[in-house]
Amino acid sequence: MKILLSSDSYKHQINGIANATILLTNELRKRGHEVRVISLSDTHRSYRDGDDYYLASVSSLVYPDLRISLHINDSLIRELIEWKPDIVHIQTEFSARLLALAVVRETGAPVVMTYNTDYEQFVAPYFFSKKLLNRMSSSFFRKMYRDTGNLIAPSEKAKENLRKYGLKQRIAVIPNGIVLPQTRITPQKKNQLFKKLGIPNNGKLLVNVSRISQEKNIDELIGYMPGLLKLDPDIHLLVVGDGPHLRKLQKQVSRLRLKNHVTFTGAVPRSKVDTYYQLGSIFVCASTFETQGLTYVEALSNGLPLICRRDKCLEGVIEEGKNGFSYTTGEEYRREVIGVLHNKKLRREMAQASLQKSPAFSKQTFVDSIEALYSEITHHQMSQQE
Repeated sequence: MKILLSSDSYKHQINGIANATILLTNELRKRGHEVRVISLSDTHRSYRDGDDYYLASVSSLVYPDLRISLHINDSLIRELIEWKPDIVHIQTEFSARLLALAVVRETGAPVVMTYNTDYEQFVAPYFFSKKLLNRMSSSFFRKMYRDTGNLIAPSEKAKENLRKYGLKQRIAVIPNGIVLPQTRITPQKKNQLFKKLGIPNNGKLLVNVSRISQEKNIDELIGYMPGLLKLDPDIHLLVVGDGPHLRKLQKQVSRLRLKNHVTFTGAVPRSKVDTYYQLGSIFVCASTFETQGLTYVEALSNGLPLICRRDKCLEGVIEEGKNGFSYTTGEEYRREVIGVLHNKKLRREMAQASLQKSPAFSKQTFVDSIEALYSEITHHQMSQQE
């Protein structure tokens, strides 16, 4: 099958959409499909790297890492039109979508789109009226998805959002997959990393892995630290990742005098992320922004109990009391963290339950479902044309 994927986020960025696009591309190619990808160059120059097409773009000046391209008449787009894909899968709503639709208009290829980001959460703090925000969000998503009758939602929460916005198309719920870790960090390597990071290896390390941006709500986790330290002065928080909110969080840590209890790693290569999960005793997260949250699944696959702010997207991920807990208040958060840290038997049982849960989110399960959906869509189009 000739498959065209489009995504504003790809190999040049580190985020959940980029990771999902890379995984899907690699696995489909391994299965013998001819896959080409449209993304945005991080310069004013368009270029091709094998079957990956990068179109010239400029900074949007609206949000870090968001770029804009209007190069619909680029020779690379004409090349993709001549290639004639069997199906086009759009992962993001902005420039890469428009570039992909330029190919669709000329070839008549069927389209499927994945809803990966709840943009309403981005702008909610700036709106005084929830009704107005919902009306604008509904208009935005209906416009973005009007070119397809087939949508993918990575969770039931995401599907409910799309229905709330008034979308009537068929929606398939397919969680994004991950590459399950093949190795565990050795005790020697673990000790070396603890020493390098300046963190005590005492089994009381909370880990958060995330893009460091405002909507991820990491400041809440830092704000809970003084209360936790009153209950146990040996607790440490490790924040893995980079992003535009990092400096503000570092200032918060200084203001709260937490420099000896909170560590930021900065950007970490994708190949090393599992190692940092495996340093921790518990994965913690305060975000309610996720449509799925791949970091939750990555934490499961690395054998961590999860303690996360309650959110609809955690249904099917956290089994309360079995592999973790969800919380709504600071008091609940502190109680669950202390309860898990101070009960080694419970922590071991939860770690095992997380490992047992993770295969449901493997790359094989994910790509099997996507591949089946592609086949169904293309066969349906062919039957209509006959």
